[in-house]
Amino acid sequence: MTITILVPVYCVEKYIVECAESLFLQTYSDIEYVFCDDCTPDRSIEVLHEVMERYPDRKSHVHIIHNDSNKGIGYTRSLLVSQVLTEAFFFVDSDDVLPHNAVAILVNKMKETDSDIVDGAYAVYVDEKAGKVIKPSHDEPSKYLDKILCQNIILPRVWGRLYKVSVLQQVKELFFEGIDFAEDICATSRLACVTSRSWTDDVVYYYRTDNINSYTRNITKKNVLSYFRAMSVVLSFYHQRKGHLPMSLEIGVLNAYRQCGRSNIPVSKADEIIGYVPEHFTAQLLCWLFHSKSKVVRKIADLMYRVVRTCNS
Repeated sequence: MTITILVPVYCVEKYIVECAESLFLQTYSDIEYVFCDDCTPDRSIEVLHEVMERYPDRKSHVHIIHNDSNKGIGYTRSLLVSQVLTEAFFFVDSDDVLPHNAVAILVNKMKETDSDIVDGAYAVYVDEKAGKVIKPSHDEPSKYLDKILCQNIILPRVWGRLYKVSVLQQVKELFFEGIDFAEDICATSRLACVTSRSWTDDVVYYYRTDNINSYTRNITKKNVLSYFRAMSVVLSFYHQRKGHLPMSLEIGVLNAYRQCGRSNIPVSKADEIIGYVPEHFTAQLLCWLFHSKSKVVRKIADLMYRVVRTCNS
């Protein structure tokens, strides 16, 4: 089984050596690599070329593509996916690191289970050291789907998972230009509905949390609006597939409404972008409360939301 590792590159000059070396030192041999330069303003690409020279056996399997302008992570991930010509693919963010046997572990599990996606454990990575290990969910499919859709329960990461290329027939566009924050929610919320999943508790990914330039460390108004667009895509997908909204998804959408108060964004803006019409009575009530101009009422809505989310996950 041939695997493609997909790596977006932007402002990671400090981290790209460790990342690239961990990719080229994989014990699994049948790997193609695609790096996408999103017009990084630093020396990330030059440094990548320097690393490649030290791994001649891997160098011929490395492809570096370039955006003609800074496009953002949504466009870049989409472009990377379009380059996949192998049987499966794997995302790695260019400030993160892989254990040397990561790909081998995931491929073996995919062959064993014949699942569409293999989910691995990951470890938090700080100051070049692996710390706390987070194991993947062991829930059966419907429970796992509910947890993904509810949000804030399972990290909706796209990295640390091996995907069969056939998933792209189920969800043709995983990522979208302009959805640069919550692009992971946009992808995983739809994939969980239409694919099979297996898992391994072996650590297959080191997730760096000390990069101050990462998207998750810089949540702006622009990010929140991107989140709204991601939820719009997910809603449209479920309406087309199911004809209705699972309660767990309504809870996820309502989480977007919670962000309005925290980000000083008018609730009307969420209405405009997401296009959400609540279906379940509880969701209707919560949505009405989140639209209140009273801070006290919105605080009550937030408490109610937390209870409802716990009961539905």
